[in-house]
Amino acid sequence: MTLIKINDFVIAKTKISTIEKNSVGLVADVNNQNVTVFFIGKKQTLIVSLSNVEFLDVTQTGKPYPVKICNVCHILKNDYEDFDINQTDAQGRKTTRPSCTVCRVGIDGVAFLRAESKRMDSIKPTLLFNCPICEKMSIVGVTANIVKDHDHKTGMGREWICDSCNTGLGRFKDDIQLLEKVISYLKKYEKAT
Repeated sequence: MTLIKINDFVIAKTKISTIEKNSVGLVADVNNQNVTVFFIGKKQTLIVSLSNVEFLDVTQTGKPYPVKICNVCHILKNDYEDFDINQTDAQGRKTTRPSCTVCRVGIDGVAFLRAESKRMDSIKPTLLFNCPICEKMSIVGVTANIVKDHDHKTGMGREWICDSCNTGLGRFKDDIQLLEKVISYLKKYEKAT
């Protein structure tokens, strides 16, 4: 049995209030038979019995280990079972998405409507492409891949964009307020010229 101390990561052994079983937390304090734990996914601090948590070596999660922590809910889950395959790494091994399938539903939103996807296919750029976001000019499929962008709230197509911009929009969840925070952050550190 590992002695739990401040700054250790733990998982909930059972459901605790609003905290799901296997939720990952960071120990803030240890006091007799209780620990104060900040549960990351819920951004909630609880005082819980030591018997309700278990030490977690976070370095033993994710590839190549059989379990992985979802980057949204921060619950320890089975890799390849609770996470969809995303891509193949440089060694040809399949990698899984950083978010579990349950959290992906909230991230992915409404799927691309079939009719919209067909409409977008009919206007796919060929040869040269100028991304409407970054304005990078590219040779389609050679110097950049292009993707059909869609509104995740409605399933309606927007425009063709480069895969880099598509990834960027996805990372910022198509959230205008979040992108405004990004702009404010950049302005905060912008050097006067």
